[in-house]
Amino acid sequence: MLHFPLVRLSGAAALALSLAACMDISMEVEVLSQSEAKGTMATTVGADIYQMLAAQQDETDEGFCDDGELVETPETVSCVTTTSGPFDEFEMGDDGESPTIEAIGGGQVRVSFPLGGLADEIGEGVGAGEDPETLAMMASMFEGAQITLTISGGPVLDTNMELAADGNSAALTIMFTELLTGDLDLPEEAYAVVQK
Repeated sequence: MLHFPLVRLSGAAALALSLAACMDISMEVEVLSQSEAKGTMATTVGADIYQMLAAQQDETDEGFCDDGELVETPETVSCVTTTSGPFDEFEMGDDGESPTIEAIGGGQVRVSFPLGGLADEIGEGVGAGEDPETLAMMASMFEGAQITLTISGGPVLDTNMELAADGNSAALTIMFTELLTGDLDLPEEAYAVVQK
């Protein structure tokens, strides 16, 4: 199962929860060949939210972007991390959790993001033990915040995600509000088969 920075940040303090609510997360796996892939993960917050996070952080806290590249615009601040390598050594994030990537023959590569239990993970990290009224309030805080998963690298032959118009990538967007309220029926995995 994937683990997202939102859960780690939101567990630190109530203030972090309200700030993390303005966070978008994107993860992309690009198939480079029949044996290697590149992963890019970006966590994005508003520039004003980033300033508040930085002001509240003390030396013992995990920083917003300790291990990635900070990309700033007038409106947003993103922490971007990239990784690449052979399928059997491929990891995204700092917790060892990664999508599954495998060559399945005929020049085809199958990439899958495990989603089973994601709603429970978000609930445990953000809304554990909260009553329905509080959860509804928290869901409203997360309005518009989303996770985007993308698989690219060549013609997509099979997927349960949304296929791009050019047929060379597939994506799934997950709204945090739907995860918190339980209104989202996620498959066990989001996958795509890419031809190389």
